[in-house]
Amino acid sequence: MYASLVRPDTLTPHELDLYLEKGWFRLGRSLFTTSFLTFRDTLFDAFWLRIGLPGFALSRSQKEILKKTKAFRIQEGKFTLTDEKEVLFQKYRDSLNFEPAKHLEGVLPEGSTLFDSREICIYDGYRLIACGVFDMGEKAAEGIISFFDPEFKRYSPGKALMLHKIVLCKERGLEWFYPGYVVPGYPRFDYKLDIAREHSEYYDLTDGEWRNIRELEVKKQPLARMVSALVHLEGVLHAFGFEDFRMKRYRFYDIVLDHAYTDYDLMTYPYFVHCFSNSSLEEVVIVYDTFAGTYKLVICHKMFQITMPPDEHYFSEFLLREARMIFAEPNPFNFVFGLNELLKRSTNAVK
Repeated sequence: MYASLVRPDTLTPHELDLYLEKGWFRLGRSLFTTSFLTFRDTLFDAFWLRIGLPGFALSRSQKEILKKTKAFRIQEGKFTLTDEKEVLFQKYRDSLNFEPAKHLEGVLPEGSTLFDSREICIYDGYRLIACGVFDMGEKAAEGIISFFDPEFKRYSPGKALMLHKIVLCKERGLEWFYPGYVVPGYPRFDYKLDIAREHSEYYDLTDGEWRNIRELEVKKQPLARMVSALVHLEGVLHAFGFEDFRMKRYRFYDIVLDHAYTDYDLMTYPYFVHCFSNSSLEEVVIVYDTFAGTYKLVICHKMFQITMPPDEHYFSEFLLREARMIFAEPNPFNFVFGLNELLKRSTNAVK
């Protein structure tokens, strides 16, 4: 699956380390993973990032950033959700040119004991001007959120909070700090790459290994490979006379990250070739599995009908669940040969 969400009842520090190591991250009271993200209706690859702490050392410019905050009081401790922090978060939120969570409580639910959440707060006298929250594991930590009073933006409080988190985790003997994902082609998250480029690794979804960030080649990652494979297949299909089989973007690939739909095992492919409706309850599609490197002919159940304006480039009429795979083949020509033979033998399409 390219997106998934779990809601464990308990979570030990060691178990959090294991989730982080496999490309999962906190989402409220849950943990999630995703291979893709959508911003302004554009689809991107998402790559989980981690920083090796044993070799990390502050650069000269990072020391200068921390020096800016020396005039303020810095306090570290167990995270607590307060009205003061919620007010500060709303002030920070109003200053942004994008829309984050509506409330801090939505990011860090009150009363949740699943995670060992810590905070670093920066005060100007008794006035809270910045706050950063991170979760501690056994040998790793994940950075959850940082927010600050925009009046103090000249002091680079966001960058300072990130560095304070990393330095604190290193001092406590942790091995890894996970700052979340980076999104090549969408620069809002690029600041994470500048924290410790020499000691940063990304999670390679093709084989489940962590690699140095310098090895990242977007063209070899899932989105580019999936689109390229399906575009090629669509051309072969049309050459064989299947002109009505069209590549579509599936709007709801990540709806499984919504708690209301997590248990339905819905499809997580962001693109597929739509073939035809097999019945009032089924759709036939072709997906490209980037993990296995194969095309798959799949029968999907129509789980929920959705009302959206029609768009020939999107499939947005139903939420789909993969019901059964008919066959799989890595070679696009062999796949179309097999599909052609299958449809010729069947008088009722695919049963």
